[in-house]
Amino acid sequence: MTEGLNHKISSLMKERNWKKVTQIQEMSMGPILKGHNTLIIAPTGFGKTEAAILPILSLMTESEHKPVSMIYITPLKALINDITIRIDWWASKLGLSVSRKHGEVPQKEKNLRLKKAPHILVTTPEGLEIDMDWASKFRENYKNVNWIVVDEIHELISSKRGAQLFVLLERLKHFSGRDFQRVGLSATIRDEKFVASSLFGSSCRPISIVKSNMGKEFKLRIREVRNSGNLWQESAKTIRDSLEPPSLIFTNSRFLTERLHEELERLGENGIFVHHSSISRDSKTNTEEHLRAGKAKAVICTKTLELGIDIGQVKKIVMYRPPPSVASFLQRLGRSGHCVGGVPQGEIICTQSFDCLEALAIYSLSKRGVLEKPKRMRPLDVVAREIVGMALQYSSISLDTVYSIITSSFVYKDLSRREFLDLIEYLKKNNLIVIEGDQIKLGKSFFKIWTFNKNNNFVWAKSFSEFFSLITNDETFRLKSGDRSIGEIDALYVYKHIRPGDMIRISGKLWKVARIHNGSLTIDLLPADKGEGEIPIWRGDSVPKSSLIPKEMERIFRDSDLLKSEILNEEVKRDLETILRKYEENGLPIPSSRIIYVTLTDKEIVYSSIMDEKVANTLAHVLMYMATTKYTLNVYSRASIYGFSIGFTERDLFSDLISMNEKKIRKLIIKSIFRSPLFMSVEKEIQASFGKIGKVNPKEDKLIVREALRQTVRKYFNVKGTLKFIGLLKAKKIEIVRTQELNPLAEALLSHAPIRPWMSGVNLLIYETLKEGAYSLKELSEMLSIPPKSLEVKLKQMRKTESKYRVTSFIDVDNKEMRWCLAEELKSLVNSDEFFTSFSSINKDETFIAEMKSADGSSSTELIFKPGQIEENPDDFIKRIPMEEIGELRVVDPVDPVICNMSPRYYFVKRSVVPYLLLNASAYIQNLKYT
Repeated sequence: MTEGLNHKISSLMKERNWKKVTQIQEMSMGPILKGHNTLIIAPTGFGKTEAAILPILSLMTESEHKPVSMIYITPLKALINDITIRIDWWASKLGLSVSRKHGEVPQKEKNLRLKKAPHILVTTPEGLEIDMDWASKFRENYKNVNWIVVDEIHELISSKRGAQLFVLLERLKHFSGRDFQRVGLSATIRDEKFVASSLFGSSCRPISIVKSNMGKEFKLRIREVRNSGNLWQESAKTIRDSLEPPSLIFTNSRFLTERLHEELERLGENGIFVHHSSISRDSKTNTEEHLRAGKAKAVICTKTLELGIDIGQVKKIVMYRPPPSVASFLQRLGRSGHCVGGVPQGEIICTQSFDCLEALAIYSLSKRGVLEKPKRMRPLDVVAREIVGMALQYSSISLDTVYSIITSSFVYKDLSRREFLDLIEYLKKNNLIVIEGDQIKLGKSFFKIWTFNKNNNFVWAKSFSEFFSLITNDETFRLKSGDRSIGEIDALYVYKHIRPGDMIRISGKLWKVARIHNGSLTIDLLPADKGEGEIPIWRGDSVPKSSLIPKEMERIFRDSDLLKSEILNEEVKRDLETILRKYEENGLPIPSSRIIYVTLTDKEIVYSSIMDEKVANTLAHVLMYMATTKYTLNVYSRASIYGFSIGFTERDLFSDLISMNEKKIRKLIIKSIFRSPLFMSVEKEIQASFGKIGKVNPKEDKLIVREALRQTVRKYFNVKGTLKFIGLLKAKKIEIVRTQELNPLAEALLSHAPIRPWMSGVNLLIYETLKEGAYSLKELSEMLSIPPKSLEVKLKQMRKTESKYRVTSFIDVDNKEMRWCLAEELKSLVNSDEFFTSFSSINKDETFIAEMKSADGSSSTELIFKPGQIEENPDDFIKRIPMEEIGELRVVDPVDPVICNMSPRYYFVKRSVVPYLLLNASAYIQNLKYT
């Protein structure tokens, strides 16, 4: 069983009372001992870590190896501590040292590692990035690396962190001059060749893919919470009844984790801990220790415990609501029965009937061995970071070398020379790098953006340590009531769902949203006594559901015998049978992807079906874009695997969309994505990587805009799938069924939170359009594709004191139209050739009266003036105005009462622009009188 292993390893196995190795360990030894790059795939609990390290340790003991000989890379900091302990048990007895590297390692341990380099280093992709870019002294030890092990590789594939790691491995190969051996480990992989190619990159070693043929049986139950009016309390009771200590309770977000823990405490449950990425290192360690010692009844957690941390024997897994993918389900369930021969035991607790259907679909897929296929991605912001990283590492490096290293990675093998040079030019333009001859060097902007002292820099500055990480730090809006802090909400959730006047429920209380401050990322709340408040969704809840789930749900509907599965309790079976019966009783066809039910409610048009969530999201955004450009900004949409909807409009926008040709539909889709807060969020996330400070300009920053669009589409939308869906509708291969009553699919869709147009984005669009110009409402409406009435409402809001983008209006004397402009630019328009006559009086000595009311309406005043006085010295006239903000400004002709009634009024005016509006009013009045 240990053929080929060094006798020292065999002795240690006996010391551990190992009677035999597992199947996957036996299968892996030969290829690794022969020096093959090896991908090891086996269920959780089969000993994959030992399958990789034992043959490597055997090779290390047979010849002299200098530190650092092996780097063990894991995607989670939480895994590092456990892996280090597991490897150290073997390595220390062989005279080999092991160290760990992550941000939470104590300084004393860090100093020891730097003083005496270990033979084996356990770290994350970010830890390797830091050493390659910045740790010049310690980096020299990497010239001795012979082995790289990447654990839980499925977590990195198809992610920016994965792209980062695979380029780093090529950088390490170039730096060390060694074709080191690469080993990958995973429990849940589909498309092994793609994963192997991504990891092994340019290595010339032979390749072996080792996969266990031993499937792992598991026990699962699906049950539903009986909601009697208090969902949280009933959920907590159901979870309590399901627990078999020790248990792990998985949720899909940090908010749910904390909220359920709070409710279980209210029920008097003790010995229940919390584990997620936002709690402190000490809290996480304490929780893990209690689990290992068998002192924890249960731990409520997110995906931080989804991967292979050794936390002792877990008896049962409870999942609160179905996970978003089959892979995630298997990872979570595999945390129990975590040994060879162990049988994972779990339960999915659902809050509604369609949750049960999703859970059944995930179970069915996992039983058939169907997993999500990884998708290739090549994010350009990662390339930008790695270019800068190499400039940091070498001080000066040739363009050809950088291009060669990056394209050696499988991820970027098709990055063209033109794309690369365009990126170089853009980074150079932003002064992130400088080019001297054919050499790349670091530019001055780098330390402006990635600074050691963030407090002494501009608003766009980021902590220096953030440069090395591609883990997205989700922005949040802080919630305040007066001076009191109430909590925080994910910024993306605010962009999509929250508007002033909305009611939300937080900390067990009801609040009204008074004001949203986009600049400072804060929301002012007012206590509310009554009404229905929405519970916000926090970070981690917005992961789109796997496209496999709706396809499998459709299969279940076709084969109703699956609804009688033994994993469903009797109540769930009855609920799912009721869903089918409702369709039969109403004479409706059974749900499928080839049927779309159209139902009109008093508020929205619901298009229910079974579909890919990203297609539904694309259609929802397109319809919302069409509604906002033609009718009103006061509209919303919904999207899920159960279909999409649009707030009620005068026309059937979906029929309009279907009637268009593909080219026009594609254009509409792209326009709607550009208008989406999802795009703005991605754009903001990536711009620092390209050295862009301040606002992205679509004309000057085309590279960022293109990349942000590409990444937004990949993450949230499905353009090809949407065009195919509409094509099938046109070909009548999807049947449209119109119904009077809501069907179960429609009800499931309506349970999802509405998505609304992002008003701040509209404000910014208006601001950018008005720059260096003045336009009528009709002109602006055509330019912005916003209905005139809605646009006028926005413009009136934007002239108010609190507006970030302040506007004002004046009368075009030549055609008697009202024109809108930026308040800050009114002075420059006064002397422009185009609008000169609108501010030029016919009689400069005529006397007028300016009536002014304060913005709060508490006071008023009058000023007598002559246009010539203002033209001669506007700054002197400003000093005569006693108010900083004027709520209403009116010019009166003291001689002609008829003209007096036609006198223009201006609202919410800053003192600094009053003189120019008085000139406009007097020019307008004189034009009426004398021409």
